[in-house]
Amino acid sequence: MNKLINKVGVLAIALSLFVVSCETVDFGDENVNPNSPTTKKTDALLTNAITWMPNVVSSVTPNYYVQTVSDVTYTSYSRYDTEFWSYDSYYTGPLADLNEILMLNEKYPSEVLGGGSNGNQKAAAHIMMAYYYLHMTDRWGMIPYSEALKGSENTKPAHDSVQSIYNSLLSNLDAAVSMMDNGGLNGDILFGGDMNSWRTMAAVLKMRMAMRMADVDGGTASSKFLEAHSVLQNLTSSSNWHYPYLTADAFDNPWQDRFETRYDFVPSKKFIAHLVDNSDPRLPFMANPAAASGTYVGLEYGLENPGVLETQVSSFDDSIIYDGTGQGGWIFTYAEFAFMMAEAYERGWHNVGDTQTWVRLGVESSCVRWGASASDAAAYAATVNVSSMNDIAMEIWVDMFLQGYEAWTQWRRHDFPVLSPPVAAITGTGVPVRNGYSQLVASQNKASYDAAVAAQGPNNQDTKIWWDTK
Repeated sequence: MNKLINKVGVLAIALSLFVVSCETVDFGDENVNPNSPTTKKTDALLTNAITWMPNVVSSVTPNYYVQTVSDVTYTSYSRYDTEFWSYDSYYTGPLADLNEILMLNEKYPSEVLGGGSNGNQKAAAHIMMAYYYLHMTDRWGMIPYSEALKGSENTKPAHDSVQSIYNSLLSNLDAAVSMMDNGGLNGDILFGGDMNSWRTMAAVLKMRMAMRMADVDGGTASSKFLEAHSVLQNLTSSSNWHYPYLTADAFDNPWQDRFETRYDFVPSKKFIAHLVDNSDPRLPFMANPAAASGTYVGLEYGLENPGVLETQVSSFDDSIIYDGTGQGGWIFTYAEFAFMMAEAYERGWHNVGDTQTWVRLGVESSCVRWGASASDAAAYAATVNVSSMNDIAMEIWVDMFLQGYEAWTQWRRHDFPVLSPPVAAITGTGVPVRNGYSQLVASQNKASYDAAVAAQGPNNQDTKIWWDTK
């Protein structure tokens, strides 16, 4: 499994997609159809689909939901100023690209081999589609799925239930793995065409889904967890995937871009207090001391008018902002795996190790990943004691600092730590547990919208989705 994606290799792949050959042009056959699939570069489609991932792994908003980030100046974000979000760009962007890869490989298999073997192209496309669809259904709940991506054939697709989407994605992941062969894969800026890593990613998604399903379909969840574990059981503490940001502005760390125009993103008081109280060795790699006092000071979450200067509170550590290979773009980590193993042991799904051992392994790996020395990480992890699911949830909350949507999903599953909405919240009645549909869905696809609302509840951020039962 890749530890950290090689940026040099990624740049080479990216450049290969855009550099035009200077060979002499042969005009011998002018009867070439410009719309032929031979002009379609499926490797470029895969690259395009992957480059959408920062919208998932480096998003700002869900960090407000889990209240690890506060605002000094522009405070509306931390007070839930946006309740309704559009999912359209997922369908017109990465999902459209991935769907086209599948279509071209089915319809013109011999003409798209520049992207790799047909089996590997389809496998990667299915796995990436599962990644995006899982993210979407975990955000909005019911979404267009079985009738999506049909173009003019169906402009008003039905919204499928979260449960049916989960079941379909689990089947698709198994099918994707069975398609893999030794024929190579091009345009893969995640794993450089390594199909073993794609197989691992499929298992990661399956294990994540199993944990989300635990409270609503325990039988299926435990079975799928064990299937995923059979693939992931040999992961090591350095098995971490980070999105391959480059130095070019169009492909660099989004946190750097944000701090070019504003500096008011700061760690919250609740988050900093927890790290300080526990002498957590990750603290200096997550935050800087306040410039004015030289001590760690978090900002109270969700205040309408904080009344402080940026120099009076701690800031993000510089590596988060400026180092694209640092923090803020984790796709998957060993710590997440270890915490899932701990929870699964608590649920009686396996007998490998025990809950406390797995949590300590997760904490130790997390500390090293954030920058602590191996000795400091081991010493701190040895002090962590676990007696309940809440203890596991707390370690997940700390580890997933700035992991956005995944951190939010984990918090919704556990409802811990206990969080309260801001007094000056702009929308909703509690901490958001869902993103509402864009208003355009109600006007442009009314029948489907009405059916979704009738099935899952009001279109707001307070309506829980299928697996969120606590």
